Amino acid sequence: MPRNGYTLVLLTGNTPRGRQFHLTDLGFRGALLGGLLTVLALGYLGYHFLVFQVDYSELAHLRETVQSQEEMAAQLQTLAQELNRLRSFDTQIRRLAGMEAGPTPQGAPPRAVGGGTLELAKALKEGEQASQTQLLARLYQDLERLEREMALRAESLQAVTEYLTKQKDRLAATPALWPTEGYVASRFGPRTSPFTGQPQQHTGIDIAAPSGTPIRAPADGVVTFAGTLPGYGHAVVLTHGFGFKTFYGHNQRNQVSKGQTVKRGQVIALVGNTGYSTGAHLHYEVLLNDQPHDPLKYIVDEGQRAQALRGR
Repeated sequence: MPRNGYTLVLLTGNTPRGRQFHLTDLGFRGALLGGLLTVLALGYLGYHFLVFQVDYSELAHLRETVQSQEEMAAQLQTLAQELNRLRSFDTQIRRLAGMEAGPTPQGAPPRAVGGGTLELAKALKEGEQASQTQLLARLYQDLERLEREMALRAESLQAVTEYLTKQKDRLAATPALWPTEGYVASRFGPRTSPFTGQPQQHTGIDIAAPSGTPIRAPADGVVTFAGTLPGYGHAVVLTHGFGFKTFYGHNQRNQVSKGQTVKRGQVIALVGNTGYSTGAHLHYEVLLNDQPHDPLKYIVDEGQRAQALRGR
């Protein structure tokens, strides 16, 4: 009884009759099904291998992008920390100089600039599910805030520099040096005139010292008068700037001329007894905006002032 099935004949050059393979109907169907499954499996694996390759490439690109953003976030954070130190320095300098507090960025929260950058870096490292557009937007917001703060700090430090420069010039113009070696024989303020015996307002101080003792400029300035005045004999007037002037009377001899620039500590005259005077001394006045002030309050060296007052 013939069997239902399929016969495959394989012809080769060495065997004229060829080789025969007999498959039953069930076996043939099984072989065909196995072949189809094999083709499908290979196709499936090939497709997913290609997809995996694409995904891997995209993942590598994404990791590079994230790493680049992390580096940018780290750089912004470093810049923010430096800016915080700069702000602190600005605040300290202003406090020491007696200036008002520096400017505050408009719309910025009262926290360290760049605080959001730390959160961003943390989010990136933890794989926060946010779009690249959102992440970049946050980075640029931090960058813009830092740029605004940098501009404000630059303006603030420029103002501090100008203020300190002005203060330096003012200090150089302040008559802070004791003008000659001697002691205070007569203080500033009300007193009895040594010539009339009547009350009078003494507009300076009298410093008793031997004739010929050098008189030195108490601050930088310009000689605006050097000559002789009634009652004061040989006299010198220095203009220092910022409203300060100083006057020196009863000099033995003036050592400067009108228009000359002098430096603090430079000899401008010698103590004498010219004009109306009861003995060798320097009549010394400090005027601020043409109003007489007690010269003693401008003397920086407390030791010099105390010694001059004790020697009276």
